[in-house]
Amino acid sequence: MNKHKKNSLENQSNNELDKNNTVFYETIVLLFIFSFLIIDFFPQFGSVEIIAPQFLYLSFINIITAVFLYKNQDLISNGLVAVFKKSSVLKAYVSFLLFCGFALFSANNFSLAIVNFMQIITVFCLFINLSVLLHNRLDLIYKIVFLVGISVFIQAYLELNHFIGTAKTSTILNGLSVLKGNTGNVNIFAANLSGKIPFLLLGITHFTKWKKGLLILSLFLASLLIFLTASRASYISLFVEIVLFIIVFLKINNQKKPNYINYISIVLPLLIAFFTANIIFEKSNNNDRYKSVTNRILQISASKEKDASKNARLTYWGNAIEIIKKNPVLGIGLGNWKIESMPYEKTQTNDLQISAHPHNDFLEIAAETGVLNSIIYLFIFIFGLVLNLKNIFNKNEKEVQIIASLALLLMVSYGIDALFNFPLYRPTMQINFCFFLALTILNIKPTAALKEFDYRKAITLILILLSVVTFYFSYSAFEAFRLENDTRNDLAQNESDYNYSAKEIISRIPKFPNVAISSQPFIELAGIYSLKEKQYPEALKYFNLSQKINPYTGRSEWYKYRIYKELGNTDSAYFYAKKAFEIRPRSEDYYLSAIVVTVNKKDTTAILQIHNQFTKYIQKPNIWINTSSALAQSQYSNKALIQFIDSGLLVFPNDTTLLNRKKSFQNDGLRTNTISSKPVKNEAVKPNNITIANQYGTESKYDKAIVYYKKALLDDPKNIIITQNIGICYFKLNQFKTAIIYLEKTLNSPTLTDGKTEFLLGASYLNTKNREKGCQNLKLAENKNYPGAAALVVQYCN
Repeated sequence: MNKHKKNSLENQSNNELDKNNTVFYETIVLLFIFSFLIIDFFPQFGSVEIIAPQFLYLSFINIITAVFLYKNQDLISNGLVAVFKKSSVLKAYVSFLLFCGFALFSANNFSLAIVNFMQIITVFCLFINLSVLLHNRLDLIYKIVFLVGISVFIQAYLELNHFIGTAKTSTILNGLSVLKGNTGNVNIFAANLSGKIPFLLLGITHFTKWKKGLLILSLFLASLLIFLTASRASYISLFVEIVLFIIVFLKINNQKKPNYINYISIVLPLLIAFFTANIIFEKSNNNDRYKSVTNRILQISASKEKDASKNARLTYWGNAIEIIKKNPVLGIGLGNWKIESMPYEKTQTNDLQISAHPHNDFLEIAAETGVLNSIIYLFIFIFGLVLNLKNIFNKNEKEVQIIASLALLLMVSYGIDALFNFPLYRPTMQINFCFFLALTILNIKPTAALKEFDYRKAITLILILLSVVTFYFSYSAFEAFRLENDTRNDLAQNESDYNYSAKEIISRIPKFPNVAISSQPFIELAGIYSLKEKQYPEALKYFNLSQKINPYTGRSEWYKYRIYKELGNTDSAYFYAKKAFEIRPRSEDYYLSAIVVTVNKKDTTAILQIHNQFTKYIQKPNIWINTSSALAQSQYSNKALIQFIDSGLLVFPNDTTLLNRKKSFQNDGLRTNTISSKPVKNEAVKPNNITIANQYGTESKYDKAIVYYKKALLDDPKNIIITQNIGICYFKLNQFKTAIIYLEKTLNSPTLTDGKTEFLLGASYLNTKNREKGCQNLKLAENKNYPGAAALVVQYCN
């Protein structure tokens, strides 16, 4: 064989080897991207929220990828370090991470702070892995686009099937209420779809034939779902994305004769989706959120007093600003919003509802990590905006312009959601953030590798170390979320039927995080189960620890009230019941307990103070009924009782329960009439049936409570509150079929609008193996934002 032929064969062999390596590496890149796209189809694995298994999975993917890169360092271009060093976007991002780390030291709750910090580091590792794999491989963008398009089609198809199935078996309104995928939240689901629209738009203008058709169909389905969610932030995002894309598309192609087919392929699916959503909304017979797409759009700018969603956001933003004013440098600590915001919300939210986030990432970052860090975070987007616009309008390379346009649209979509929601702690949203960063930073001409040092080994080792650490904290958080889910379901039962023991609970209490999503310290669970087992010293110890972790819920105080009441220590019971009510004056349970202990002291002034404090925030007819019973038992004069009921009738003039109660007092039905409001010496006062029933209910003696509620119902058969209470008692006794009979009578009552009836009915039907009616009622309770309803819907109805 001559020398020339031999060299030719060697070159051919090398070319084939390079080609095989290229195909292999490209396949790895696409598998990596596919691996984190599938989190949109994850089950919850027994977790109370989807984010825990998603972060755990991403940590695992980071470990696998980092180990693979360590074994295949040829996949890493050493020139990537030079790209990183020049990137203003990356410098801002790393600075943001450093300040988040500093904020660990300002956190009152370090456990929460470190878990949230590790979640942010998980995303950072994901971004580094993505950048390593995409560096000098941006020519794969259309394969990535099509991969995302397929995932959108599957996701949208499954969710629309779910919607149609629910609408057929229940109502369209219930069908609309389940549109949230596995994100746990309708707004997150809409934002997730909105963040993928840029991929679909780019694919529609690039592909032809069946691939183009599939992406057009995906755009229609995704847009329809976005419209059906009625998420205003996603409406804004979708509109801005379409307008920006058309402008950029015109600039990039610079065609004298525009390609109208591409424009029609984008606009027509959107118009069909718009009109289809309006038709569905019209059939839902809803006059609020789901009235029409147009009406929902108008609500974005309209001043509407009854717009609870908008008002809640404004309230949270105001609280965030107050916190920022008090902690401008390092903030309250990463992840500590759910605790430190509670004192600001005590007069704003009912019962123990909390805002886990202020629904604005920039304000949350400022509140938790300081104003400077929030500005640094903002500069990530400012630098990204400038760099991508520069690449679009100042470059002539079409490939660079296309990548820049995609990065720009991803940034806009994510940025809009960050203004109105909390994508920073949502893995499904962080994937879009990583794409935005990677495409922005890597979209430059090839850079010469740094020769003084080979960074590849160092990069992979650091990635492995960080990923292993984040995996540990992600696993701990996952186990914590499983514990919260298990105990939430367990505590919904009658106390005597709890499945777990205090010993089991103590063995499962995590260190990271030490506080549940509901803001409840996990150690408090040990106290609750110890109380059930009558282990009072241990229960008090755990409740004291819980108070130190989160002193703003009043739960520990309320359970201490129960302990001291059972021990017969009335003074301590009185102190802790009043203390719990002071901490959360909008909690109906705390109001009732404070009323009960005050009755024992016959202090009518204190009873009226409690009533006036509670009715400043919550006004329902049954509040006047409960307070009047307490006043009557405390020897309040009959004339004053009638005046008190009249104050309730001023608010609810046509309420039959108040009218009947007034007649009872007028007829001297509860006690003999007196002239003075002062106690009469030696006068025997018989407690009324409702008061006795309420006391038994507070003591969890539901069988005895039922006896007196039924006596009260004979006197006042139209009293819907009494009927509901009887149903609740049967529910607590696990007599679900009987509970359903009473609870069904209270459905659609204009008095009972908080969703409690629907929640208990749903749980009762589930326990009687009627899943259809169970889910139907639970979704109604979820629509009314009743605590715990959303978790049961996710667990049993998806």
